[in-house]
Amino acid sequence: MKTLFNHPIGIYMAATLACLCIMIIIDYLLGAEAEHLNAWEIVNRLVGHPTPETDSYAIKKLGLIGSFFLTLAINFVLGILLIQLLRLIIRFFHS
Repeated sequence: MKTLFNHPIGIYMAATLACLCIMIIIDYLLGAEAEHLNAWEIVNRLVGHPTPETDSYAIKKLGLIGSFFLTLAINFVLGILLIQLLRLIIRFFHS
């Protein structure tokens, strides 16, 4: 298990991707209720699929690319928290 944390860049990227996927699924299920930062809408617009919903608050203020980078930054921070929580749990049970 200790070799898992020898390459933190890959682990943090995987945790960021996992958090992003979870955020996209939740925003898909919420639909138009995710009005501040809708990751599902951002990804659809980046791919080129139009969405019938109105623009989210982040897209109105930051534009499509800015809201995409904001979504990545938020999920990167959540990924870091997820990895640190996992490390804390592992240390707790193995000490």
